[in-house]
Amino acid sequence: MSNAGPSESRIQLIRVVFFFFAASSFVLGAWMMADPTSAWGMMGVDVGPDPFVQALYGGAIMGEGAMFALGVMWPVRYLVFLQYLVIYKTLACLAGIAVLLGMDPAPPGGWLVIGGWASAGLLSAAVFPWGQWRSVESWYGAAKP
Repeated sequence: MSNAGPSESRIQLIRVVFFFFAASSFVLGAWMMADPTSAWGMMGVDVGPDPFVQALYGGAIMGEGAMFALGVMWPVRYLVFLQYLVIYKTLACLAGIAVLLGMDPAPPGGWLVIGGWASAGLLSAAVFPWGQWRSVESWYGAAKP
């Protein structure tokens, strides 16, 4: 296994993916923080009179956006965030699907949310250099124990 880093074209692809994720996270997260009722309502999800959790989730999405922005600047250092997304989005999709399958009727927007999350997880999995993942730490100078 080579310790050589990802190719320049792979780095640029990762940078573009991070930029897309950052921009969409900032827009969606800001909307969810500022007006969670309309943000979720647009997706067909009724948040009720107290959208605390939905606004909190908007803040989490903004935090992800900041991490993605850092990934645009330092894509190799933030590669592990793509792995995080694969795991996080998989578990979130499983939880969301379980809830939607128990709803009668399930809001169509809920399925759109699942589709968006699954797409982000799949895209993250597609651009991460899995064949070289054991070398990631050496690419940005981290010492091995």
